[in-house]
Amino acid sequence: MSIITQTIFILLAIVGSSTEPADLCDLVDPKTGTPTMCEAHPEGAPRYDEVACCDDALCFERDARGCLDGEQPYYCELGDVGATGIVSCYFEVPSYCELFACSQAPAGYQAMPEANGMCCNAGICWTLWDANDCELQDIYWCYSGVTNEDGTVTCFD
Repeated sequence: MSIITQTIFILLAIVGSSTEPADLCDLVDPKTGTPTMCEAHPEGAPRYDEVACCDDALCFERDARGCLDGEQPYYCELGDVGATGIVSCYFEVPSYCELFACSQAPAGYQAMPEANGMCCNAGICWTLWDANDCELQDIYWCYSGVTNEDGTVTCFD
């Protein structure tokens, strides 16, 4: 059984017969406290404010019939819905460059087309998907950066 499935079952047992669905971002990795089904997003994430139907890997927009077999309802405050009906739920993280000194981009540097969350500890940062032991307070948003040869990330102004 995956850690996500275990976490879902534990939360369902805690919530029990509550009429309100649990918050999807409250499903966290017990080791780090980071949300397992929500994605990091910079401040200003779009407001979704709906209930989504989630299995152990994805969430879908709930329709009038409710959730399908194998899906559980979860509240998602911040998020959006893709064209296929998949719901992406977010938790906001601060911008790294607003809190720490960032480097100036080198001459000729072209901004990356997509910004990402990153995990930083003691001034060293990695892409969020490479940081399996990242704790919630160590997650930041980088609008423009580069992954170095050693796998660390440098975030530019």
